Amino acid sequence: MRTFAVALFLVLAACGGSGDEPTKAAKTSATPGATTTKPTVAPPEGTPAPEALSRFRCAKNAKGAWSSSGHLANRTKAKVTYQVTVYIGEAAGGVEQARTRQVPDVAAGGSTRFVISNVPAPDDGGTCHVQVLAQG
Repeated sequence: MRTFAVALFLVLAACGGSGDEPTKAAKTSATPGATTTKPTVAPPEGTPAPEALSRFRCAKNAKGAWSSSGHLANRTKAKVTYQVTVYIGEAAGGVEQARTRQVPDVAAGGSTRFVISNVPAPDDGGTCHVQVLAQG
């Protein structure tokens, strides 16, 4: 779910802004021995491709395990690898868990079905969220 939270943050950050004139930033310099922190999770790579997804289903089975499935259609003229991430619960921006699957080499003009089993979910379930990214 970290990729979902990062993607959500990036979308929200892109929506921010104001019409005010930019102000000059104070000049700062790094002090010797200062450490730079790096994100622990890489942001998702790819172009959002929700239009590639159809017949998406997400449900809990009789044993209480969540799974999802759907079809991905490649409407481009080159093969594409899709990254599908499914998250169940409230999108609160915290540290949640999701399941991600790479669906490689979907042919130009082709389609394929995918299944993602054992999607982590809170005990009380929740809403199912899906993200589809096209990767070259």
